[in-house]
Amino acid sequence: MAGVTLRRIKPGALLHRIHRPEHDALYFGPEGPAPTFRFDAPDGSYKVLYAARSLETAFGETLVRSPHVPYVTSTAVEARVRSELAVTRSLKLYPLIDAGVSARGLSFTDLHGDAYARTQEVSAWVHGNTSADGILYTSRFDNQHCVALFDRAIDAVVTTPASKLAISPAEATALSEHFGKAYVEP
Repeated sequence: MAGVTLRRIKPGALLHRIHRPEHDALYFGPEGPAPTFRFDAPDGSYKVLYAARSLETAFGETLVRSPHVPYVTSTAVEARVRSELAVTRSLKLYPLIDAGVSARGLSFTDLHGDAYARTQEVSAWVHGNTSADGILYTSRFDNQHCVALFDRAIDAVVTTPASKLAISPAEATALSEHFGKAYVEP
């Protein structure tokens, strides 16, 4: 099998996160050893930070979790903050955005589904067998790029002054509308 070419994000690029305020903008999780999210280590041996290339995509990945629900609630938004991270050195990312998906025995159905065992296995393979800082993948909500950074890349990102900011109702309305959702007060 031919090798997969790692993708790069250049220094100075911005990444976006929407996260719980009790977590730092540079939070690599989960807290315990059990995996929780898509690319977490199956055995807890490394931690992962999730971010998106745009604020819209970060909002979709965090707050538009159920496509059949036509709204985003103010309660859900108020339970989160937004942060911006700056890339400080070239990030090397294993691509799960095109043929890289098939090269690892996945389909986009696997990648975008709610069962994470296969994607966690692939994460472990990438972490253990490549020099990648993490994984580049597409959002299931707007087909834009997201990153899952391994904790070995902690030196590759820093917070910007736009860290742990509240999401205003006007901003939440615009971000919700981007996904065809209404922003509502419960």
